Amino acid sequence: MLSDPGVWLFGLAVALFLAGIVGVVLSTRRMPPSEALGIPGITDPGSERQLLELEAEVERLRAERDELRGVLGRLAALLERRYPQISAERRAQLVTTREDAEHRGGGS
Repeated sequence: MLSDPGVWLFGLAVALFLAGIVGVVLSTRRMPPSEALGIPGITDPGSERQLLELEAEVERLRAERDELRGVLGRLAALLERRYPQISAERRAQLVTTREDAEHRGGGS
């Protein structure tokens, strides 16, 4: 019976069929959300260092943003003192026009 080629062919067909089913199941399984997003797990030793670097960069950018807001506030106060009768839109236009003139004229 084991020497019959029909039995071997049937066994091979069943094995290939089962291997195909297992392959489809493994290839279509859902990945955990952390793997799908590409977020490294705790097992990655460099992830903590990268996270600290990103947090430092965020803090640096926040400090820059706050500094620029302060500069813009001081500029607005100076414009209001110098041109009290001019509307806010006109002051904004005045600032951009002077900056463009300075860039075209080669400085102040």
